[in-house]
Amino acid sequence: GQASARNLGLKYMQENDYQIPWVTFTDPDDFLDRNYFYEVDKFLATHQDDDICMIGCNVIFYYEKQKLYKDNHALNFKFKNGIQVKENYNLDSFIQLSAASCFMNIGYLDKLLFDEKLKPNFEDAKFINEYLLKNINLKSAFLPTVKYFYRKRGEGNSTLDNSNKYSDLYLLVSRRGCLKLLQENKFYDIFIQNVCLYHFFWQIKFLINSPEKLSFMSESEKQRYLELLDQNFSYIDKNTIMEFNLAGCWFFHKIGILNCFKNEKPPFQIAYIEDYDPYKEQILLTYYTGDDENIESIFVDGEEVHVDYEKIVEYDFLDRAFCYQKRLWVHIPKNAKDKLEMFINDEQSMIGKYDEYFLNIKNIRQEFQKRLPKSNIWLLMDRDYEADDNAEHLYRYIMQNHPEQKIVFALRKESLDWERLEKEGFNLVEFGSLEFERIIKKASKVISSHADGYLTRYITSKQQFIFIQHGVIPNDLSKWLNSKKIDLFVTSTKAEYKSIANDYNRYKFGKKEVALIGLARHDALLKNNQCNARQIVIMPTWRANIVGVALGSSKRGLQSDFTQSEYFKKWNLLLNSNILQKLCEKYDYTVVFNPHPNIIPYLKEFNIPSYIKIASQNESLQKLFCNSSLMITDYSSVAFEMAYLNKPVIYYQFDHEEFFSSHTLQKGYFDYEKDGFGPVVENEENLLKELENLLQNDCNPFGIYKDNIDLTFAFKDGKCCERIYKILRQII
Repeated sequence: GQASARNLGLKYMQENDYQIPWVTFTDPDDFLDRNYFYEVDKFLATHQDDDICMIGCNVIFYYEKQKLYKDNHALNFKFKNGIQVKENYNLDSFIQLSAASCFMNIGYLDKLLFDEKLKPNFEDAKFINEYLLKNINLKSAFLPTVKYFYRKRGEGNSTLDNSNKYSDLYLLVSRRGCLKLLQENKFYDIFIQNVCLYHFFWQIKFLINSPEKLSFMSESEKQRYLELLDQNFSYIDKNTIMEFNLAGCWFFHKIGILNCFKNEKPPFQIAYIEDYDPYKEQILLTYYTGDDENIESIFVDGEEVHVDYEKIVEYDFLDRAFCYQKRLWVHIPKNAKDKLEMFINDEQSMIGKYDEYFLNIKNIRQEFQKRLPKSNIWLLMDRDYEADDNAEHLYRYIMQNHPEQKIVFALRKESLDWERLEKEGFNLVEFGSLEFERIIKKASKVISSHADGYLTRYITSKQQFIFIQHGVIPNDLSKWLNSKKIDLFVTSTKAEYKSIANDYNRYKFGKKEVALIGLARHDALLKNNQCNARQIVIMPTWRANIVGVALGSSKRGLQSDFTQSEYFKKWNLLLNSNILQKLCEKYDYTVVFNPHPNIIPYLKEFNIPSYIKIASQNESLQKLFCNSSLMITDYSSVAFEMAYLNKPVIYYQFDHEEFFSSHTLQKGYFDYEKDGFGPVVENEENLLKELENLLQNDCNPFGIYKDNIDLTFAFKDGKCCERIYKILRQII
């Protein structure tokens, strides 16, 4: 490995008695600026009496695939103010971790060697910082003009890129690297604490709310890792943590680290103003804490005001609570004039920003005014290329029942739905056009079944964004949805509502934003249902790792190795199964294959037998569900549409573990085995057995599956659109 190669070089120099005072360890993948050695030599020539033992060089990333140079290393601040010379005991945040991008004086090495057992990383950091500790009274210099070009490979397969996939990073490095270094740090030098804090911070960021990323480790290994973190942090002071601002570390992380690994509270608190509701004249105050039982007191002009809505968000680190976020919606009284203050457990909190202890009410009122829209137009849309979802159904209801409300429906002109909706009298605007941009700017509400970036990038603080959803959410989409500004979040099942709006989950949305009122399209679904249909629909979802990258719309690039994926092979085999064909003939059923929109570009790769019909992209999905009596899917939320119609589902989950570790979602409250609407199978043989059982039973759900179907939905009354419209009128 790298450590043994570096040791070999050091031994070679010692054995051959090289009279060279300085050594560096350039990695073979990387390359150096043409004046690299010249600039070092020039500096040393003028600083011979300065007791310098180390020179740090300026790391510039070279992105091989794009042929791009980027000066964005997390430690590049060391090179922003010219040449810096520091005493080693005063290095503090000027930490050095790479032996490739520094020079060390051989005379001060004193037979120090790299630890060859330390893998997959940190061997450099340990070596350098042991060296600096041995020479604590000497100095280090950081030279901006000495540029070291670090190659970032296109495949992302360097030692550093892949290190987080090895248990040794979490166990061996934590014990043999960081802990040993901290234990050697007899005088608690801050730079040594910062080296280890910096190392652990990348892991902490990576693992917050993502326990599945360590699924390759056993439970006992994870517990050992947590114990090692506790041990390491016992050598890192509270003050060092509070002062640490490297690699994107901010107050949230500091609160979490203190709570999770030291069981300590911060010396002060900061509350943030995260949002304003100009209609209800409320502001959203948020703060992070390790104690979910804090008591907050909020004062306006010296009078205590009560919190209208409270939400407690939990951030987890493996099986521990990392920290909590408390989200408090507070009404600003009409007669308020002066200031707003906040106390947590009787101690005054900073508010808004560091070192400010109150908010000026005048500024809050100005913010309310700024956020009020200029008109009361509502803009509705589903996908940019496709309608036939909740926005279309809600639009139709408003058009027919509340013609006084100004509404516009956005869609791309090349969409197969454009002509159909135009004939029906929809007021259409072309998505992305100048007219669309003009309308969305002045709209008071943007109402959509999707929350993708190609739409949300148009939404400002002046519009309310109403997420009427694409379907029921069975999995944890908090990582994605928390990045969105959502003013109303529509849900349709009791379990889904609780999983989002209740306290102690990962979603930032609470009872102010989340409403249990049903999906708009379910009214028509119920009305048009066919009870005696003899059709099976095969409708799997997609996988993020087998399709191309998003192209700034709902379209994606093509992936050349799609047919090599397990996904393609398994579904293609099922479609070509002789047993499937015989079962359909025996029980007189037809089969329709309806791939996910992200899989449609690969449809030609599937060998689809003539008896299986491919769903028409012109035909409404509603019609497909109403005319089918059974669905075969994998993880798709469309299973809930069938359940709404009292129809069973078979879940074909051959890649269960991989799906939840590599897709765009995380496992949520919904357990397919316990809560599902039909059997879960992992292979084709069991799928076909379960299919025959259901066909024999005329596709009537039975047992636990029937109970689940009966208990899931809050409403099956044909009044979902009416409820949504009512609440839309209430939130203005």
